[in-house]
Amino acid sequence: MKQEDLIKHIDGPQLTVVPLGGQSELGQVLWLISYKGEIIIVDAGAAYPTRESPGVDLLLPNTTFLEANQDRIKALLLTSGNEEYLGAVPYLVKHVTVPKIMAPKFVCCLLEQTKEDLPADHPLKDIPIENIETKQTYSIGPFKVEWIKVNDSAAQVSALLISAGHNEIVYMTSFKLDQTPTDNEMADIARLAKLGEKGITLLIGSSAGIEKPGYSESESSLYDKLHSRISKARGRVIVLMSGTNTYRLQTLIDIAKTCSRKILLLGDSLIRSAVASTMIGNLVYEPELELSLDDLDKTADKNILVVAAGKEGNPMSALAELGEGIYRDLSTKSSDTIIYSSEIQPGRLRQMAMLLDQFLLADIKIYWGEEQGVHVPRTASQEELKLILSLTKPDYFIPAFGEGRHIMHHAQMATECGMTAESIFPLQNGQMLTIEHGDAAIAGRVEYQAVLVNREHGERITTFTVNERRAMSSEGLITISLIIDSEGKLVSGPQFDCSAASFRYSLQWKEACTEMTKNIIEAISNKISDAKKSKDEMDESAIRALVRDTAFKTLRAQLQTKPVLQIIIQRLIAKK
Repeated sequence: MKQEDLIKHIDGPQLTVVPLGGQSELGQVLWLISYKGEIIIVDAGAAYPTRESPGVDLLLPNTTFLEANQDRIKALLLTSGNEEYLGAVPYLVKHVTVPKIMAPKFVCCLLEQTKEDLPADHPLKDIPIENIETKQTYSIGPFKVEWIKVNDSAAQVSALLISAGHNEIVYMTSFKLDQTPTDNEMADIARLAKLGEKGITLLIGSSAGIEKPGYSESESSLYDKLHSRISKARGRVIVLMSGTNTYRLQTLIDIAKTCSRKILLLGDSLIRSAVASTMIGNLVYEPELELSLDDLDKTADKNILVVAAGKEGNPMSALAELGEGIYRDLSTKSSDTIIYSSEIQPGRLRQMAMLLDQFLLADIKIYWGEEQGVHVPRTASQEELKLILSLTKPDYFIPAFGEGRHIMHHAQMATECGMTAESIFPLQNGQMLTIEHGDAAIAGRVEYQAVLVNREHGERITTFTVNERRAMSSEGLITISLIIDSEGKLVSGPQFDCSAASFRYSLQWKEACTEMTKNIIEAISNKISDAKKSKDEMDESAIRALVRDTAFKTLRAQLQTKPVLQIIIQRLIAKK
């Protein structure tokens, strides 16, 4: 369906919901919700790439459809300080006009700090950021919005109630129902139950924890387990965790005090979160517990607790840099104890195993994950997800914020809870769901492919580039050089240079070069002959395509490989 036709679903009286990221993937959450021709954006998150994406540092939601409709946008609503829901805000507002941002105070504090690190002309510096309060209703164009307190790893995470005419949407964001949160701020289950009694049109529910049975463990349950590991450590303790996990940070600060350790925070996102949560009164500590980098070498190892996060708050990147000895401001020693207090990201299990081997061979103790008692999940488990479904009693349901299997398992759970298959929409990124006169249907799909970003160069990386880099790392790079005259005839070459490939020293490679030389010479000769008959010109692009195609076919036949090919053609210009 053409974009012009899809825009009609925004112009009309119907309610329209579109995920532009976060479906069948963890992170880069962004939702577009429109009613009566006006749009609100909900969340704008980033995601971390897998190791199969060389040269990519961040994945961000696609903003193409929003850019085409930016005059309709009324506000950006944020629900969480986690990078998966917040990390793409600077990118979003650079490409899309956003009149204002509305968020809980903790998120507002994070954004204000982010502004300080941006260039003077960055649009985020000029956008009003409104601090909201839960249990209050805000009018935004044709919408009425209420933030509802839930629990998560970051402070002040909130679900949303979005009212559009007769439609009521509950957007659950990432959550869990912690019965003993470290800040004693309970999720507002009573409000969700009351909404269910009134009637909910659509529930957008978090699916990431669907594979874990029962209830998620409370954050406060970690205290004794972490205290035991830290108090028994013979030297420094280095804890790696998400940069926005403010509840875990409070637990570690409390433990540092009881174990007579000073605490050193490393990582920009972790420090921003600590400052923001202190400003709102969510984080309580005594300044004398702080340790600076300058005093690190002057303090006894047994009195040091380091809490670190990597780029964009990613603990796995910090662990990898520690293992490789390239982490800024910190290197490991054999007396250290490392605690990886976070989830292992999908696609990173092999990397984790290699890092564990490195640390253990260096005589460094390391504890990781839920199995070793140093982490609890931040997402709701099966019984909590069932409870939300039974409390809200939605007419329609979108399982969200998870990988494909999470979303489909959550959809299956909804049927087990009494919903019909026709009322459940496991949307993919870009799919447009419309609700009009109580009827819901998928209307089409807008552009949705993720934006791939290299942090150092600030570039948008195409999928083609990633595939090419992946091929280079596994199949190698072959450069084919040749010289042709003004008529396209081969004067010299082809010459072959092979790098980053396992076969380059083999007898088969030499045989393949001989075969490629013969085939390329023959192909160019035939092409020239055909061009003379049809009186066509032999341009360099045609020769380059011919050489590439011929070389690929030969390599596939001779070596069963498909490396990246670089064709270099020099052309002799005849003197007049």
